[in-house]
This record gives sequence, C-alpha cells and structure tokens, in this order.
Amino acid sequence: MAGSMNLTTFLRHTAIPLLDFIYPPSCLICRRPPEDHSQKVCASCWQSIQQLSLHHPLYLETRQKLLCDHYIQDLVSCYLFEKEGAFQHIAHALKYQEFKSLGIELGKQIGHTMQRRNIDADVIIPVPLHKRKYRERGYNQAEYLAKGIALVFDKPILSSVLQRKRYTQTQTKLSAEERCNNMQGAFVILDTNIINGKICLLVDDVITTGATINACAKELIHGGASKIIAASSALAQ
Repeated sequence: MAGSMNLTTFLRHTAIPLLDFIYPPSCLICRRPPEDHSQKVCASCWQSIQQLSLHHPLYLETRQKLLCDHYIQDLVSCYLFEKEGAFQHIAHALKYQEFKSLGIELGKQIGHTMQRRNIDADVIIPVPLHKRKYRERGYNQAEYLAKGIALVFDKPILSSVLQRKRYTQTQTKLSAEERCNNMQGAFVILDTNIINGKICLLVDDVITTGATINACAKELIHGGASKIIAASSALAQ
C-alpha cells in the first residue's frame, strides 16, 4: 500500500508535470494549448459548438418524439452533435479514449441547464451498458455525466437500478424503426422499490432517435417511477 501511494505521489508531483513540460497539453479539437492545462477542450472550442435552445428544430423534433409514447415527460440537452463537427471529437474522446473528465464537465453543463429551466429530479439514472460492453470499455460514459449532474444537484445516482440484459448491435447504422426493434426487451429493472414514486433523470451521452432512452424510460415507468426526464449532452440528427 505504501509503495503504491509513493508511486502515485511521484506521478502526481514529478512525472506528470515533467511530461506536460515536454509535451504541453493541447485542446482535443484545435490542438492549441488551452489557457487552463487541466482542461481537455479550450474555451474557444467549447464556444464554437452550437448550443440547443428550447426553440431549436432538432430539440423540438426530438422532444416531441420522446413525449409521444408517454414514458418521458421532458427533455434536457445542451449541444448539437454534427458529424465531423467539434462535438463529435468530444463525444469520441469520452466514449472511447477514457477522457472521463469531459463526462463530468458535460454533466455539470446539463445540471446548470436544468437549473435555468427550473427542472428538478429525485434520482439520477445513467443509461446502462451491457456487461460485455462494459468489460470491453472499462467504464460507462453516462455514469460520468451523472456524476457531473450530481455535483450541481446533490441527488443520488442509481447506477444499478437498470440492467441491460440483452447485448444489442450498435445503433449507428440502423434506421429509426430498426433502432426501436433493436431495443425491445433490452433492459430490466433490478429494484422497483428504490424508484417507486420518484422523479427520475435518465441520462445518456447522445440521443439520436431516442430508442434507447425511451426503452429505459418504459421500464422505469412500469416499475413505479412517477416521472421521467430524459437528459443528454447532445442531440444528433
């Protein structure tokens, strides 16, 4: 234990600062050094990403789709995901390159958006990964979004209430109807008591057709949740 702590201390105070001096941190998007070296994306690049207003056509379209099935009652999202755009670099780094601090930052932005809209919830539930995919990746990016939201709202995160019981093919190249069929029976609730009568904030990184988050919301409502609010860092067309 002592040896492990000594190594950790050495890396934090000596090795990592030395590497930062030799290879200065650069913004994931523009590759220029950020003003704050602890940040993975510079302020200029954050500002370049199109934010979603309540009147943005994609926000209105996605919200309407989600509300149609009556499992989700509201939607909170921050950015527009555009193919080859700046946000795609952020989403990719969070999902595949273990830039978990980006997830926390995006979660905080979701939390602040909720505050501006006077939206509250009792519990925060990240959309789960199948255990096979979790083993491959080593983490669930939605959990880091949930952690960021919890820093703003100080509400409990329920990471184990929902389980992805069926391994599904990637949704990327599927049509809206195929995505919906792909999600049928994919999720199950492990503990209904913990969500009974609760307003649940259901969190995913990016929402496209809404098939995944809607399938989760369906299980939560059938399990006794009183209301589901969907939240994501971005919406994609």
